[in-house]
Amino acid sequence: MANRITGLDHVIIAVRDLEAAAATFRRLGFTLSSKGVHAEWGTANYCVMFGEDYLELLAAVAEGGPADHVRAFTAGREGLMGLVFGSDDAEADCLRLGLDVPGSLSRTVETAHGPELARFKAQPLPPDTTPGVPSFLCQHLTPDVLRQSGWTEHGNGARGIAAVTALVADPIGLMAAWDRLVGPAAATATDETVTIHSGRGLVFLCRPDDLDQLHPEADEEEAPPPPALVAMTITVADIDTAARVLTANGIDFGRDSAGIIRIPPSEACGIFIEMVTG
Repeated sequence: MANRITGLDHVIIAVRDLEAAAATFRRLGFTLSSKGVHAEWGTANYCVMFGEDYLELLAAVAEGGPADHVRAFTAGREGLMGLVFGSDDAEADCLRLGLDVPGSLSRTVETAHGPELARFKAQPLPPDTTPGVPSFLCQHLTPDVLRQSGWTEHGNGARGIAAVTALVADPIGLMAAWDRLVGPAAATATDETVTIHSGRGLVFLCRPDDLDQLHPEADEEEAPPPPALVAMTITVADIDTAARVLTANGIDFGRDSAGIIRIPPSEACGIFIEMVTG
């Protein structure tokens, strides 16, 4: 059966205080969507929209199963809690993977023209489907509702998610499972580090001892134990413009000889962020 996964759709960033996290990401130079409230889940979010993918800042604000999950995660730390893979036929992908039919969900999005309904189908992926990385499958039925005028334009020039990095104990041992999800030979190995080519955006699986090979300076702050999503690489239109925005907003960051920007987790809600030209 054909694989209908289109690639990395968005990342979920769990935070304790949604408004404080929103302020942090605005200081990083990102434009945020209107606030979303999921009454039935007990959660609320802001999104950082790009042309084809996005970041979701998610917090527990009331009672509900998803809210309990966010609270359990943020009891230990803030940061990347999960990945969401896009599909242009979520039912077909769930059938291919032997999963239940995805649920039909919707939420109201406040826009300049009044409230609009965003509709999608979603299904959590079992731990053995994306080992080491909590993940979901999602099919957007109304993608334009999430990309209102101005929401994809960012002061730092951000364009999209190039990659995310997860710490796992045995990257090589997880390759077969990821190939079943994304497709044959989607996972490739270089020494002990695995790269998953999702179709849009890369997922790196590496051992804790190898993190600094992928992300120099990432080990300057203590990383959580594996399995854990710890780093994210964002493409920007102009790296010097992004650096000027960060400097003007008082963000502590480093740059290497190639100009790559590296922002420590203490400045980005628990995530090590790299910015690269792309």
